[in-house]
Amino acid sequence: MLLDLANAQSGPMGFFPGGGMPKGERYVNPFYGVAHKYLPYTNIDHMLWWANHFLLRFGFYRAALFRISNYFITSLNIECEDSGAKKKYEEAFDDMQWKQVLAMSGLNLLAYSNLFVSINQGFDRFLSCPKCSKVTNIDKAPGYKFSEKAEYLYKCPHCKTEYKHAIIDKPSKDLDKVTVTFWPPREIITRYEETTGESEYYWRIPEDYKKKVLKKDNRFFSKKTPRVVYDSILQDRLLAFNPKNFIHVKMPTPVGIKTDGKSIPLCMYLFDDFFMLKVLQRFNEAICFEDIVPFRVIAMGQEGNSQANPILHQSAPQWRGAVERMIEEHRRDPGAYHTFPFPLDYKQLGGEGKTLAPVEMINAAVANILNAFNIPQELYTMTLQVQALGPALRLFENSWSVLVDTYNHILDHWGSVVGKIRGLPKAKIGLTPVTISDDIERKSIIGQLVSANAIARSELLNMYGFDYREQVRKKIQEDRDAKELQEEEQAKDQLRQMAEQGGNGQQQAVSPQDVLQQAQQIAQELFPMDAAGRRQKLQEIKQTDATLYSAVKQALEELTSQARSQGASQAQQQPAPA
Repeated sequence: MLLDLANAQSGPMGFFPGGGMPKGERYVNPFYGVAHKYLPYTNIDHMLWWANHFLLRFGFYRAALFRISNYFITSLNIECEDSGAKKKYEEAFDDMQWKQVLAMSGLNLLAYSNLFVSINQGFDRFLSCPKCSKVTNIDKAPGYKFSEKAEYLYKCPHCKTEYKHAIIDKPSKDLDKVTVTFWPPREIITRYEETTGESEYYWRIPEDYKKKVLKKDNRFFSKKTPRVVYDSILQDRLLAFNPKNFIHVKMPTPVGIKTDGKSIPLCMYLFDDFFMLKVLQRFNEAICFEDIVPFRVIAMGQEGNSQANPILHQSAPQWRGAVERMIEEHRRDPGAYHTFPFPLDYKQLGGEGKTLAPVEMINAAVANILNAFNIPQELYTMTLQVQALGPALRLFENSWSVLVDTYNHILDHWGSVVGKIRGLPKAKIGLTPVTISDDIERKSIIGQLVSANAIARSELLNMYGFDYREQVRKKIQEDRDAKELQEEEQAKDQLRQMAEQGGNGQQQAVSPQDVLQQAQQIAQELFPMDAAGRRQKLQEIKQTDATLYSAVKQALEELTSQARSQGASQAQQQPAPA
């Protein structure tokens, strides 16, 4: 592991106290401070423990990591030739709350520098009778018994005998049962080959989990816990993960530090900074307890003439009792007036908490930690302005490109499981790239190029998450609908003008009534025809007489509506089948 760093013999001469120059001729080693005593050099498991500790103790640290993980979650980019399948992929991922899963994966990767995740299809559990081979869904077998040895005792409904049933887990087609499981890094055992980079992963099952899932006659874990988990518990062995369903993503670790396949948490590189921050917070806590509220003291007043001082002839205990009663009365009624026969001295001791509090040092320590994580201060404080922080934001996005790769890897693997369950064609699923720092300038340039017809329009549409083919299809349909509506309005205007002219007594070759009668007759002839033949006849009429075409089309729509109403009425009047 990291034994070389902890071993004083392997370091440079004089690095640790006790070696190198004579005692009287050397300075105190600045690299061996108080924080060094707590730094876990030799155990990656202890480092992961500290990573948990930092998450729980430093709220700003957890908030910063969560904001980083959410920053790169944009919208889904599904590359699939089948538009119907693409729509089904989108609906499936929305139902499975993919954004929440990605945010969780990003937080785990940033906190531990290791992400262990498995994506499984899910299963339906059945009980198989050893006598008659009757298979029963466990959800329809409420009377089964479960033992502490993971044995299922059930009275078979077919042979009416009670036997120990075998369990059969069949892959489920229900997307709600697809599981994305994040595994605690401290519970994962890795077997790592350094020369090839190959790894095997095992789960060291916790004892409290074993007791929980083996509890007698429980009705939850006996249905939901996979069979392979029960087998590993009963055989007292590690659970080996299937490499096809298991993903391990880790942050880069310097090659000189041996970690046996895991990565050192990023927070361990800032151990001294976190330690110093906690020291400052502890001092600040002591100041808040001791120096925020001043210590108030009431004493006997001093007189200029010592011989005439009445205090000299009074009892100190009586004086103290009178002062305490006065204070008690004041607490009961802060607005009351109080009298005292002798002068008093009132002093406030302390109260310099605001001056003593190391606020600037605490803020500097927090800023150092955020800067080490490549987080712009404005992003953490939610005061980010893209125009002013373009280069810094671009550097931030490039620094965490590993997060985007991780998200895309999880989504693509997740999509293969969904496609297998739903029987959908293969699709490449990822996230739309995050380019907030370049978006304003890039969108402006692409918009100008599209206006000049220098590049394809799809480039601009893709930037806003629109599918080019779908938008072209919608635009064509929109133009067609607009044209038809315009023609209908023109026909109505012509009919209205003809009616007005007929009312004024002007002689017309054809009256509106004649047009409507002719349209009704033509509609009766066209209605029995198929859609293709009807469409051809309508086009012929449209070329010769647009007014007649609109009237015929309206008459056909009325006939279609009447036919639907008659069909519905006949269906309601038919007697129900026996």
